[in-house]
Amino acid sequence: MLKHYLIIVIVLCGLCDIYSGSLPPDIDRCKVLDNVCIMKAMNDVIRLYPNGNPSFGLIDLTQIKLQKLIISDSARHFDLTFENAVVTGIENIKVVSVSGFDPSISKIVVNLEIQNGKLNGDYKVNGNILRLQLKGQGKAEMKSTRCMCKLMIDVKLEKRNGKNYLAIKRMKAELQPKDFHIRLDNLFDGNKELTDSINETLNKNWRDFWNELRDDFGNAFVAVVQNILDNVFKELSYDDFYIN
Repeated sequence: MLKHYLIIVIVLCGLCDIYSGSLPPDIDRCKVLDNVCIMKAMNDVIRLYPNGNPSFGLIDLTQIKLQKLIISDSARHFDLTFENAVVTGIENIKVVSVSGFDPSISKIVVNLEIQNGKLNGDYKVNGNILRLQLKGQGKAEMKSTRCMCKLMIDVKLEKRNGKNYLAIKRMKAELQPKDFHIRLDNLFDGNKELTDSINETLNKNWRDFWNELRDDFGNAFVAVVQNILDNVFKELSYDDFYIN
């Protein structure tokens, strides 16, 4: 009887190891509230595993696929929808500072620098922006060579298998691009002259265009980040972030 009991315990422990993630040995665990160490560990994860790592739920950072992304402003009757979007450049992110990583964690703040971020996908647009009437659908690209971002993440702890796991309650992103370029093909049923003229105007006035849709761009980036973090938080226990 005791022998059978021990076998069951060993099997259950093995299953826990299989179904719970763990940080690779080349990623340092940190002391609680050691923000410098935590920042370095985050940068090491991005640098060492740009193509992802299933051992702790990290997806491929070089190509983040989003089925649908909506950037709209109902007050201005403007709607820009992306489908089959691919975001690249996340592997170039540098974590600049972090705060909030404590035992009773509730709010995390992470400051990032994003280099050569790009979004490609199928788009559909209809509405007014910068006194321009936009209508069309086709291929689109948006990119920035350098963008600063402040992420504010409200989280809660959930108990699973005797360990604490993080779950995202709310997230907000404040983006400050140093430059921005957009290309919308096939505007106005493929009218090349109008398409080129509209794109030229948008890019000449990119700061105004960005500011009109600042919150929506932030929400779009939140969708990208949440796609990454939900997987990691599901696999990796918050307890395992730290040195015992």
